[in-house]
Amino acid sequence: MRPDLDGLLDFAARTVARAGEITYELFCNSAVEYKGDGSEVTAADRAAEAYIHSAIQEAFPEDGVLGEEGADLPSRSGRRWVVDPVDGTRSFAAGVPLYTVLLALEENGVPLVGCCHVPATGETLVAATGAGAWLNGSPARVSGCETLQEARVVTSGFEYWRDYGDAAMRTGWDQLVSRSRWARTWGDGFGYLLVATGRVDLLADPITGNPWDFTPFLPILQEAGARFTTFDGQPISAWSTALAANPRLHAAAAECWA
Repeated sequence: MRPDLDGLLDFAARTVARAGEITYELFCNSAVEYKGDGSEVTAADRAAEAYIHSAIQEAFPEDGVLGEEGADLPSRSGRRWVVDPVDGTRSFAAGVPLYTVLLALEENGVPLVGCCHVPATGETLVAATGAGAWLNGSPARVSGCETLQEARVVTSGFEYWRDYGDAAMRTGWDQLVSRSRWARTWGDGFGYLLVATGRVDLLADPITGNPWDFTPFLPILQEAGARFTTFDGQPISAWSTALAANPRLHAAAAECWA
């Protein structure tokens, strides 16, 4: 393991935890606005991103920053932090506490560190390539579920299948649900955290979203033992499909879209 990984993991965990406190102070007390693309934004999004941006500049002044709420600082070190201050703003804006604060570190364009914090539960999931995945200091691991019949499935929202999925995607989703134990919409970053910690078995989404929505989970899911690809097994990218599960269950689920 690289000697500086411990420091990077500690910085990421501490930074998202403090940003989570900022968001929770505004929970149920933050007016909703709408950005040009129609997505929701609140004062909590902006305040948390400003804090994270400031913390990164103070600790790593040569590093770049890319944030959902406008942070776009070029890198002079080859490293870039990717920030989603409130992942699940629709939930946050509705007073539902299943939202997360996300942070990732890329080195020369390759994700190295990922961190996900749930302010409502105080859980922090952090990982680095080659260093494992850790939930509040304990190892995080995907479930050992091997059959779809026993699989607990999550997705980020049924409206995503309506708005972004084509007929073939929706047919595949219907097949997955019909073959699984149950399906819930505990999605966004919270859903990925549930997969990485073995509390659900599989996440499927018709879209990943922007880089800040999924980049933290590339090292997290890898280190937790998951396979995280598109429905047809290709590498994840912005606005691609998303399928995350342990390798055997991933293969069985992918057949729904074969």
